[in-house]
Amino acid sequence: IPHGRELRFALFARRHPQQMADVPNAAPVACVLAGHGLFLLGCGWYGAKISGWTAMHSLYAGAGGGAALGVCGLLTVGGKRKLYMIGVHVGLLLQLAFSAVFGLQAWRSYGVPAKADRFPLFVVMCGGSVLALGLMRAFKPKGKEKK
Repeated sequence: IPHGRELRFALFARRHPQQMADVPNAAPVACVLAGHGLFLLGCGWYGAKISGWTAMHSLYAGAGGGAALGVCGLLTVGGKRKLYMIGVHVGLLLQLAFSAVFGLQAWRSYGVPAKADRFPLFVVMCGGSVLALGLMRAFKPKGKEKK
């Protein structure tokens, strides 16, 4: 995995067009992953805030999930097909897991008076995760047509 100077070079270097032919345009996918990560961080911050800063696990989970998606986004722009594929597919698995977990949390907190303050947050987080998953599908590279 590139790091430090190698990562900066991989992110910003001009590559020969022939080298880039096998690497899809990673910018849209990286933006979706980074945006979803920032969304989870914001939701985690909000969850901790509405609890009076007693439920700090909300912030920690949002930051951890956001960081994981951010790393996947960085992998997609690494300049190598293998890094791109790892970043995209791990990111998709994380987004699917987040969608399922937040959906389950929303379902379990529905109608429970003690969890009524968290229900809308879980619904928003599930909706945002499903939306991000849909955007990843929309930005999927088109396959080459066979002649």
